Amino acid sequence: MLLRRTASNPLSNIKSFFGSFYKSSPISLLRSSSTMPSKVPMRLVIVGGVAGGMSAATRARRLNETASITVFERGSYVSYANCGIPYALGGVIKDDAALVLQTPQALNDRFNIDVQINKEVLSIDRENHTVDVRAKGSESIQQVPYDKLILSQGAEPFRPPIGGIDLPNVFTLQTIPDLQKIKAYLAEHGGTRVAIIGGGFIGLEVADALHSLGLEISIVEYMPHVFPPLDADLAEPLHAEIRRHNVNLLLNARIEKIEAPGIDTPGRVVLADGVPILADLVIVVVGVRARTSLAEKAGLKIGKTGITVNRFMQTSDPDIYAVGDMIESEHRIAGRALQLALAGPANRQGRLAADNIFGRKISYRGNVGTSACKVFNLTVASVGFSVTSLRQMGFDPLWVIVHPPDHAGYYPGSHPMTLKVAFEKETGRLLGAQAMGTAGIDKRIDVLATAMQAGMTMFDLEHLELAYAPPYGSAKDPVNMAGFVGSNLLRGDVNIIHAEDLKIGQDAAQIVDVRSPGEVSRGYIPYAVNIPLNKLRENVSTLDKGRRVVVYCQVGYRGYLAYRILKQKGFDVVNLDGGYKSVLEGGFKALQTSREKL
Repeated sequence: MLLRRTASNPLSNIKSFFGSFYKSSPISLLRSSSTMPSKVPMRLVIVGGVAGGMSAATRARRLNETASITVFERGSYVSYANCGIPYALGGVIKDDAALVLQTPQALNDRFNIDVQINKEVLSIDRENHTVDVRAKGSESIQQVPYDKLILSQGAEPFRPPIGGIDLPNVFTLQTIPDLQKIKAYLAEHGGTRVAIIGGGFIGLEVADALHSLGLEISIVEYMPHVFPPLDADLAEPLHAEIRRHNVNLLLNARIEKIEAPGIDTPGRVVLADGVPILADLVIVVVGVRARTSLAEKAGLKIGKTGITVNRFMQTSDPDIYAVGDMIESEHRIAGRALQLALAGPANRQGRLAADNIFGRKISYRGNVGTSACKVFNLTVASVGFSVTSLRQMGFDPLWVIVHPPDHAGYYPGSHPMTLKVAFEKETGRLLGAQAMGTAGIDKRIDVLATAMQAGMTMFDLEHLELAYAPPYGSAKDPVNMAGFVGSNLLRGDVNIIHAEDLKIGQDAAQIVDVRSPGEVSRGYIPYAVNIPLNKLRENVSTLDKGRRVVVYCQVGYRGYLAYRILKQKGFDVVNLDGGYKSVLEGGFKALQTSREKL
């Protein structure tokens, strides 16, 4: 929604739009430096650096050369690439110094920003516009005034309440000091076995990185599958890839305790069922929690998972802004504010907070939650929500799965990908997408993320004009293909069934496998009869028109052609979405007959 100023009362629409957000304040929701005397330099204080804080600080300097800009960072590094830390741990990034993007001196030299590291902001006096600051190792308190304050304290690693969680061989991994502690421990104590508690982004990246060093890796995941943004069927190929690299993957695991290594005994992670996992080193990466204590102590409004802000990054105090992992910001698909711990949104929010402080009334457009992760030889990426999450949120989505090549199949080196796109059944509005493969995955998710930010539908995907040359894509891009299939479904040109809903047995629907006999010999769905597509028309009479027919092929396209033939001959027919490939990849064991059983 856009906010428009009126000639009679330029603040009326803003006040109306945000309702009771500032019930206690008689002033406008937006208060910028334009209301202050121009001869008095603004005092901008930023609590926390890295993505959000430093984006805000440098943008502020570009907008205003005279402002006093001070950044307080409680750690030793104010600007570093924390997303690269797992790769530095595994030696892909050879030098930890490469992670440091800017130093306090460099920021002062180029931007005239006063960066003070190893200093923690203890409290905020909102009435007097001051913050209390204490240097590391000091007892004295420094009182610093501000006109505008930006909070960018990020989130802290969650440490589950497990016995032994504070042992000296148990670490979290979020910062450069965390990285250095793990490296120092390995250098001093050695060890070849690592247990990673948590199978999300960081856990998978750490497993990949440490495996490359020749270490024995175990991943202990509480949930039924790794990488929570995915549906279970899309996570199954990840499980296979992880196990293919001899990583011990434990799902639905409950940890009883962690035991430290002794002089002659290895450390152990003991599961609730009594099974011990040998581990010289334990890395805990089970998510993060927003750092809200400073804001909460100052009386700022806090949501369920982070600080409450408006679209201009203002907290419930119009002179205090907050950005990054510590806030709840609007999710375009959910239609409500959620915490999102991603670097991209944090950077944009920091920039936008500075824009608004210096008079540029630009609202944040919300998130769609775009992410990607390397898992050994696979890339997995997602945007929006999975079908499972959408259902939990009250949606009743449709979805389709396609398995196109990453570029033209006739050009050497093409690889198949899996792309799953969810959408509204009434409008076709895009709700989420998941993709997996060895190449071209990030490109397709980025296109779909852009489409979702623009409010596009499955029908729009049909019409996207995307770059094509044989080494890079196909004339019908995978995103177009998803659009074609989804639009066919919405228009009623096809009716599909998903593997999870397919029932087999003597009394179930007739199942027709339209692949070649050679393909069938490598595996098929039980109770299926093989009628190759090119023979279907002459064998229609062998099918019972009084029973539903399920047709399928390897990836879905020939099944669609079979559907069109049978539908126009009066059959009640559905096509198996994603074909037999989705049955195999998705882990639907009951629907598989292996070659050995033929």
